[in-house]
Amino acid sequence: MSNVFKKLISKELGEVNYHRYFSFVKKSIDTKISDSQVIYNDMYEKLKYRDVKAITKMHSRLNDTMLLAFRISKNFFFAFLVYLGASVFLMVNILQPLVTIIALILLNICFVYKTYEFITNKFCYIDAQIVLVYKAVLDKIIINERKRAQ
Repeated sequence: MSNVFKKLISKELGEVNYHRYFSFVKKSIDTKISDSQVIYNDMYEKLKYRDVKAITKMHSRLNDTMLLAFRISKNFFFAFLVYLGASVFLMVNILQPLVTIIALILLNICFVYKTYEFITNKFCYIDAQIVLVYKAVLDKIIINERKRAQ
């Protein structure tokens, strides 16, 4: 499972382009030189000839993905509280030991999944930088189209 930003960029611009952008941003971070203009220019060249409706849909999908990433981070604390409460409830109530063990195992599996999802989306700095450049490109194309329409 990858983070939501990686899925979006891979789907919208292709897996090969995502890996190129990822490598470039990672190299920029390693050398402490931030130059996202190269990625911006590449994305702009790939997207500037697309239809305005397609660009608008891409922008909408980007906004939805950003909201999803925010929701995953925001809801993790609630998921942790539910996990903690359910675990305490299962241990305090006197149920059959086999039922309690199976329930705790299933609960732990679900919580590990939620934790993995949270961590992969919380600490995806490189993908977040790529998405910010992608958003800037889409915004620029939409603004240019609106100027042309007037």
